[in-house]
Amino acid sequence: MKKSFIIIALFLTSITQCQITSNIISEVEYNNIEINGIKLKDFKATEGNELKIKNLISKPILEKDINTGERGPSNYWFKYNGFEIAFTDNSGTPDHPGIAMFRITNNNWSLKIKGKIITIGDDINKLGSVVFNIKINGDKGIIYQYCNGCNNYIGIDFNQLTNEITRVYYVEQT
Repeated sequence: MKKSFIIIALFLTSITQCQITSNIISEVEYNNIEINGIKLKDFKATEGNELKIKNLISKPILEKDINTGERGPSNYWFKYNGFEIAFTDNSGTPDHPGIAMFRITNNNWSLKIKGKIITIGDDINKLGSVVFNIKINGDKGIIYQYCNGCNNYIGIDFNQLTNEITRVYYVEQT
């Protein structure tokens, strides 16, 4: 499981440039971003506890992976239909797992950011005026952070020809 986190982190890091061009929002706005009506800060507060996750999300967990380290569970991964969220003790605060990543891959899940609700398949113009990040491969993406140089961000990928949103994700770079 630890290898999976490393591979995902490397993959997500490789698809963005070292210098991220992002849309800066306040930390309060960032923590109040919602996934299907659930605030990011509420996901963070669960610290990967399965019961707390189940209390937040009414949908059944399709798959889970809890990897046990030397001190006990250290990685927690919950998969739903179109949404995955993972926590890790490597968040910098021992015994308080932080979100390592989340990913929205279908329109069963929505993201509310700055009062605008989007889902997979929506046109990126629903977000209004945004700054685009140019990836290494030349594609554009949209990044939201609460500070320049923060090690976590929310990214939105879209089809470069149709402007349809294809993926929404959260990255915590460690």
